[in-house]
Amino acid sequence: MQIYRSREVGQSYITSVGTTLVAIAHALWLMIKIRPQVILCNGPGTCIPLCVIAFLFKVLGIRWSSIFYVESIARVRKLSLSGLLLYKLHMADQLFVQWPQLKEKYPRAHYVGRLM
Repeated sequence: MQIYRSREVGQSYITSVGTTLVAIAHALWLMIKIRPQVILCNGPGTCIPLCVIAFLFKVLGIRWSSIFYVESIARVRKLSLSGLLLYKLHMADQLFVQWPQLKEKYPRAHYVGRLM
């Protein structure tokens, strides 16, 4: 199945509002159709719409999915935009980082060593 991206690399933040809304609508359709128990994601813009819908379902008491986010091994000093959004908004059930200094900077994250 195709998952729409909320933002392409290099796309302006202004135009990404429209593409994000389209991606969220598509994610809603996918979540209702598939009803995944787990969402395991590691970035880019494809994971945010699915996580937004899963989080909204959780808030509404319709808990189908647990969200597990694995930050890229390339992220040594700070989280990616996707990781930062999921961390700051408390959307991910578990957020894993692959560098100990990220665990120090983001204490709710779980340091698990290098996974990929």
